[in-house]
Amino acid sequence: MRRDGRPVPRLHVTSPLGEGVAVALTDNQSHYLARVLRLKQGDGVRLFNGRDGEWLAAVESGAVHCREHLRFQTETMGPWLVFAPPKRDRLRFLVEKATELGVSRLMPVTTARTEPPAARADKMLGWAVEAAEQCCRLDVPICDEQCDLEAVLEGWTGDRRLLFCDESGGGKAVTEALQGDIAVLVGPEGGFSATERDRLMAMVTVVPVSLGSNILRIETASVAALAAWQVSHDGSCSNSLN
Repeated sequence: MRRDGRPVPRLHVTSPLGEGVAVALTDNQSHYLARVLRLKQGDGVRLFNGRDGEWLAAVESGAVHCREHLRFQTETMGPWLVFAPPKRDRLRFLVEKATELGVSRLMPVTTARTEPPAARADKMLGWAVEAAEQCCRLDVPICDEQCDLEAVLEGWTGDRRLLFCDESGGGKAVTEALQGDIAVLVGPEGGFSATERDRLMAMVTVVPVSLGSNILRIETASVAALAAWQVSHDGSCSNSLN
């Protein structure tokens, strides 16, 4: 806890972390600590980089210095999310909630009915970093540039099953298909085209799943599927407290 009783803030950094290591902050991070949070010399901040666990650091002379190892890093086991991106505000909501729910990779795709503009990987990464800092996860999901759905399907391998959220309701309940390495596929408003559906149904790695009888928006379907995964894997996720 801080001197004022509030939680110690968290920052994601790209530099290596370790005992006594001095970590240089970006201008935005320095401004946030000094001007927004008004941290002073000696105040604490928690750092993570997705590789070295979490460290308690102290603000000293324009940098922060690692002092105590708080949590060890473990391998991320979360699902991937393959999705037709919604418009900006809804896209930000989707990225934030997917990050909180443990997704390990965000893969926006263009389908026959996807509306512009395309999702930008750098924007998604910024939102994911903020969400990871807030929710106490130890890493940030990979954020891909948007590409055609067909290109993703063409390169898909049998190592990971693709749970196709079927708006027709013809698949098994999503809660029955969450074992092993998975990716969740959520289509655009208006659904997949007949050609896309035929392509998906012909793939042996695709598993049609149902999220219920109602037609859900892109971000709602994504959150519902990922929340089901998180509940079913509670206790086996990557953010070790040991």
